[in-house]
Amino acid sequence: MRTLFRNVRLFDPGAGVDGPGRHVLVLDDRIASLDAPPDAAAERVVEGAGALLCPGLVDLRCHLCEPGRTDRETVATGVASAARGGFTTVVAMPTTDPTIDRVEVVETIKTRAAEAGATRVLPAGAMSEGRQGERLAEMAKLRDAGCVLFTDADLPVPDSQLLRYALETAGDLNVPVATHAEDVALSQGGVMHEGQCSIRLGLDGIPGAAEEVGVARDLAVAELTGARLHIAHVSTAGAVELIRQAKRRGARVTAEVSPLHLCLTEAAVLGYDPAAKLFPPLRTRRDVNAVVDGLADGTLDAVASDHTPRTALEKNREFDRAEPGAVSLETTLGVVLTLVARRELTLERAVHVLTRAPAKVLGRNDIGRLTEGGHADLVLIDPEAEWTVQPQAFGSRSTNTPLAGAEMRGRARLTMARGRVTHEMNHDGS
Repeated sequence: MRTLFRNVRLFDPGAGVDGPGRHVLVLDDRIASLDAPPDAAAERVVEGAGALLCPGLVDLRCHLCEPGRTDRETVATGVASAARGGFTTVVAMPTTDPTIDRVEVVETIKTRAAEAGATRVLPAGAMSEGRQGERLAEMAKLRDAGCVLFTDADLPVPDSQLLRYALETAGDLNVPVATHAEDVALSQGGVMHEGQCSIRLGLDGIPGAAEEVGVARDLAVAELTGARLHIAHVSTAGAVELIRQAKRRGARVTAEVSPLHLCLTEAAVLGYDPAAKLFPPLRTRRDVNAVVDGLADGTLDAVASDHTPRTALEKNREFDRAEPGAVSLETTLGVVLTLVARRELTLERAVHVLTRAPAKVLGRNDIGRLTEGGHADLVLIDPEAEWTVQPQAFGSRSTNTPLAGAEMRGRARLTMARGRVTHEMNHDGS
């Protein structure tokens, strides 16, 4: 099967490529030519009309919920949602039941992913058995089975010595460790950011210091070992500054931010809206400005969706009893490109933090880039497309998002994973 993308703006900032009026030929699952003639023989021609043809997006943090909570999401519905958002690779968190701390679970996820289609699903193995923070998981076996990252997902590692062993072991295996940085003694019982809004609403708060103490501890242990550390969903100005200083010292640290922490503040909780209950919680305007600046200047390396499906029953209840989290695979690109429209982020940086940067965190050279002979993982993006978030139209099984009704700028027109079209927008924009 030959597919010709005609008259596109070939855009791969990780490789320094920005070429308007290009024609790209895909043969089966590979990129045959990045500079094909406009009349190259092909069974299908996609008219780009100047849209951006970029590497397929790479997501470092996605909760697919299978096995275990298929009422929230399945691998099949999760990858359908990912494709609609322009993602061709997603890293599946070990928040499954059973957790990804044994080879059999890795094999189950790989089988489900193969059945679901061409979107690449990379399992993240649990750092500790059952994500309980007591004993290391069998990391070597998990790596050999296909795990690309070790993390206890949304649980911090309470024992600093265990974190040290995990970093040293993962370093020997050449696999990164990602931590959720939090001092639970400071955050215990909180349901939103501690500040003026929590006082006004009478809700228990989580201070920014809980994250900052956790980040400081994780950085100290990482620098002790010299191993690679990735810090997940950074949300406070103080945490951004700690990471910035660590990088200046030469620490081997990378970090990510979720799209919702780039665009929403604690004010979204006013009215006790459970859709705005997230973990980490939405913070202040100062924090939002700091994470956007940190993303722009390279302190924060990547944007990860932190896609966290919840059922209607889990969300539609009193705020302090509602489950935290939001589905984000289909809105991540729109949030980031909306920052570009507001001139808070350059287009080059926006595409980089969703493609090559997350691939580098994983140490992968086969994703997040466009190369002749490489995998045909592509996304055709209209950066000027204006659209309204309609959760009921999502490919996900869940619809929990605080962005319902929000106006976005920029959208994936077509997604191709390993040469197969996994999403194509209809003429009506659906």
